[in-house]
Amino acid sequence: MEVSGLMGQMPSRLGYQPTMGTELSRLEERIANTDAGAITSIQAVYVPADDLTDPAAVHTFSHLSASIVLSRKRASEGLYPSVDLLQSNSKMATPGIVGERHYLLAQEIRRTLAQYEDLKDVIAMLGLEQLSPDDRKVVARARRLERFLTQPFFATEQFSGIKGKLVSLKDSLDGCERILRDEFKDYPESALYMIGPIDEAKKETPPNKPEARTEPGTESAVKADLKSAGGSKSKARSESQPKPEPKPKPEVEHAVDTHEP
Repeated sequence: MEVSGLMGQMPSRLGYQPTMGTELSRLEERIANTDAGAITSIQAVYVPADDLTDPAAVHTFSHLSASIVLSRKRASEGLYPSVDLLQSNSKMATPGIVGERHYLLAQEIRRTLAQYEDLKDVIAMLGLEQLSPDDRKVVARARRLERFLTQPFFATEQFSGIKGKLVSLKDSLDGCERILRDEFKDYPESALYMIGPIDEAKKETPPNKPEARTEPGTESAVKADLKSAGGSKSKARSESQPKPEPKPKPEVEHAVDTHEP
């Protein structure tokens, strides 16, 4: 309806008009192209009922070179910025523009998140324990990637109480690469939430430390010390407790039979 009004056409009363694609194309061409060259247009598109297959969204996104899709589900989980990494895309994400390493990492991240999305139904019905070891690793990587890709903003400091942080592209790529190599599999997922570079996870939450082992020569000495300590404690307890007094034996009267001769 808004597009038809801008184009000076009669809007459709029920649903979308059959000429919506043509009218939207004429509008986008007027915005994006001029006689001197092309300009950059940033558009905020409302998706009805969060349905990306809606005809209005499909025709609009077909004219955009890049799209960032915000997800209500991610926002409800507390993952900010709540960007849907699978629905968002860019035509400029090619090795010739962003570089070979950036492109391969982006494809590996999308592949990992897509596998995790497919496994969510299985996890909901059967549980995480029923997955194969390889699938469990995929789930662990995907969940850590989701937490690491959150970032505290400077504009939301007064609302969240978390100081904003600026993360460079190099630090982001290094962090994602190290997560995909399972370098942080021993760290809890919360250690990667709302941090800057990946090295901050080590400062906040160290990995699980192995139990201390005793040397073979000192093991017997430790046992002897514990045994002697236990013996001294029992001796001290026995000395501190008063000894019970012996009960007097009951006197027994012996009857003597005297027989007179």
